[in-house]
Amino acid sequence: MGIIDEKNIKFEDALKRLEEIVKLLEEGHLSLEDSIELYEEGIKLSKICDKILKSVEKKIILIEKTEDQYAQTDITNDYIGGLGQENEC
Repeated sequence: MGIIDEKNIKFEDALKRLEEIVKLLEEGHLSLEDSIELYEEGIKLSKICDKILKSVEKKIILIEKTEDQYAQTDITNDYIGGLGQENEC
């Protein structure tokens, strides 16, 4: 992938590349230098994904507040089913 454009990368693209990196590292056919380079790229992509998710969570909370239906939606645990679970504040 080369240089990561943090401001313009879409979440789906970052996640897809992160999955590719994990697969390549798990296969174990790379040199140590290539593995370290991919690991570094993966860390950057992981941080980007986390940043995007936190931003989306803030937007959802703001939307719910403005609609007078405030219930904080926990999307941080989406991987294990957190999306859609409501926690009254």
